[in-house]
Amino acid sequence: MSLPSTPDAAKATVLMDLPHTPGRAALRAALMALRVPPLALPADAGGRRRLLAGLSDGGTASVAFVDISHRADQPATGLLSLFEQAPAGAGRARIALTRLAEGNVSAADRQWVKELGFADLFAELEPLDTEGMLRQAVDWAARTLGLPTLPAAELARYVRGSAQAAPAGDARALIRQRTGLSAEELASRLASTLAIEDRRWRMTSYAHCFVGREAAARIASIWQCTKAEAVELGQALGHLGLLVHVVQEHPFLDDNFFYRLAWDDKPSTAALGMLWETLSFPGGVESKTRHHLGKAYPDCWLGREAVDRLCTQHGLDRVQAWLALHRLMGFGLFEHVTRARPFIDGDFFYRFASTAGAPAA
Repeated sequence: MSLPSTPDAAKATVLMDLPHTPGRAALRAALMALRVPPLALPADAGGRRRLLAGLSDGGTASVAFVDISHRADQPATGLLSLFEQAPAGAGRARIALTRLAEGNVSAADRQWVKELGFADLFAELEPLDTEGMLRQAVDWAARTLGLPTLPAAELARYVRGSAQAAPAGDARALIRQRTGLSAEELASRLASTLAIEDRRWRMTSYAHCFVGREAAARIASIWQCTKAEAVELGQALGHLGLLVHVVQEHPFLDDNFFYRLAWDDKPSTAALGMLWETLSFPGGVESKTRHHLGKAYPDCWLGREAVDRLCTQHGLDRVQAWLALHRLMGFGLFEHVTRARPFIDGDFFYRFASTAGAPAA
């Protein structure tokens, strides 16, 4: 197998802090084809800060790939810790972010990441989709390092030769295998396919939702699978935060429950950064000690009041405001006080992460 000519590769460095997924293996193989073997970022904050700060040195030829997946069962670290380790400046443009471990990525997420100074945000680096985000990530690294981009055939050969099996239960792998689409592409397809409308149950209205039973039948029909397999697809979307029960009580089921897609292909009327400033800057949501069942929760605010604030300030409807807050929570900027719930438009308590003001800088 011949290697492409990369005369400057010996001077280039790629730093990497990604979870052990097929996407990481695919990116590593592509970088090896560029003759730039990646180096692991150290685990200690001081070492990471030193190396990431060095990216802003005009004399270096270095880039970094850092995963910022946020998990509700772990302290918020991804984007917030990265703000501490890579202060605003030229170096951020040499850092590409990923969410290979958890969550999803929308156009609004990618736009905000770029506004914050980072290169981009990738949801997946699918080895079998070498013209998708993997191609974008590899081409970005090559251009930034001053190296020739890999020919399509060369990229496919190296990446597929190093392909790793996805771990059991991998939501993205299941969706790709069953539909040939990324999780985000599937959510977009369903948004234009399902009967999404305002519905009522027991005198309560639920905006912009669909019925699980109808969705399961529609999915099974489009992708020629069983109802059980359709339910698995819906639950895979739920695992990635792209499909939720309207009151967050049920996984996706072939039943008469109402669900909502956490996805919107329409351009937002307000950027995520602006919405975040509305919440976190002085005059935003009121943080104070609140009580529930005899227990005190300091420095927290109500999900319902945050939705009210965005609707009033930016003219959003409640579903649009909920979706924006759902996305901001996915960045680890705030969390439920017991880390037991996702974002809910209701009387649930949330608090800002300790350094949550950082992204507004």
